[in-house]
Amino acid sequence: MRVSVEIDEDLVKDIMEITGETKMSAGIAKAAELFANRKKAVAIIRSLREHPLDYSYTNEEIENWGHSESTESASSVSYRDSKKS
Repeated sequence: MRVSVEIDEDLVKDIMEITGETKMSAGIAKAAELFANRKKAVAIIRSLREHPLDYSYTNEEIENWGHSESTESASSVSYRDSKKS
């Protein structure tokens, strides 16, 4: 998509340096992509903090999978309801 915008020249120079792109259009497109990806990552991290996963197995049980004669395996993992009380 072609878009025409006014951007401060110093900002464009910073964008080019940060992204490592040599063409203005590619640098600005890369900066927009990096910005969008970062915002998505922050939203995922925030969601995980607000709604942590609660597994029904302990770390020791998970680490021991495949190291014992146990019939349980990683494919039989179940999860507890993570609703806060």
